[in-house]
Amino acid sequence: MKCPVTDKEDMIDDCYIEIQFGYGSDKDMWTYKFGDERGAVHDIVGKKVLETIQSLMPEGKSVEDFGKDTLAEGKKQWEAEWKAMTKEERDKFRTEWGII
Repeated sequence: MKCPVTDKEDMIDDCYIEIQFGYGSDKDMWTYKFGDERGAVHDIVGKKVLETIQSLMPEGKSVEDFGKDTLAEGKKQWEAEWKAMTKEERDKFRTEWGII
């Protein structure tokens, strides 16, 4: 797979970037979506975007304050949904997904 921004072909770790400008900006109502048909770019592009945003922030602020671990959040949600299922629902799920 080839990154549409860098032309790198080693796109194992991908990233999704969308920038939206609101009403009143000189980029008034423009949206930029970087990526291939899935919207993916090489993760180095996303890391560079984060570096740039960090460079604009005053001391004491971090881009990490705006991030969230979506994998961990998904796990918590999945565990809650699994606990809420009946035994029959769990068995049906396992069968549909080929787990049993």
